[in-house]
Amino acid sequence: MAERVKLNRITLREQKQKLLLYERFLPALEARKQQFLMQLAIVRKEIGEQQSAVDKKLEEIARWSSLYWNMTTILPFFISLREIRRHVKNVAGLKVPVLEEVVFDDPPYSLFATPYSFDEVLARTREVISLREHIKILKEQEGILMAGFRKTSQRINLYEQRLIPECREVIRKVTVYLQDQQAAAVGVAKVAKRLNDEASY
Repeated sequence: MAERVKLNRITLREQKQKLLLYERFLPALEARKQQFLMQLAIVRKEIGEQQSAVDKKLEEIARWSSLYWNMTTILPFFISLREIRRHVKNVAGLKVPVLEEVVFDDPPYSLFATPYSFDEVLARTREVISLREHIKILKEQEGILMAGFRKTSQRINLYEQRLIPECREVIRKVTVYLQDQQAAAVGVAKVAKRLNDEASY
């Protein structure tokens, strides 16, 4: 131990209280760590699924590349992001962002002034953009959860590898010292009694 401990009953009581506290916190931290692991697995699976959906949509869009060339002047106005709506959910005490909706600018347009396939191209393009925004927020979730997992793991290691062993060692030292003191006191009492008995004769 870095600091010198007093070998007395007060120290023994304090260290026993600390040990009880650490041992009570440890299962809660373990449960929190498991919760982070489970949530990370869910988020990573969802990132994979969303990325697969993006890849599939991009393959479909690639087949329509000639149509995109016909719409390069008007399409950007309709795929411009107005707002990304999100809320926050609590995961084991952490605030994690969740996507609600991707809102695009939606200026009016004439059906006669746009190519016949404009609606379809616009819908698919917006789907890809929405999926990508969803992936961004999922990756943000992953980062927050990973930071929470690391911090909780560090605290568990601190308790298991340092604080609890230190407490136990101090309790052992104080207990041994107090037992030695008690044994010495009993020995002194016996000697005193014998001397007293001998003096009586």
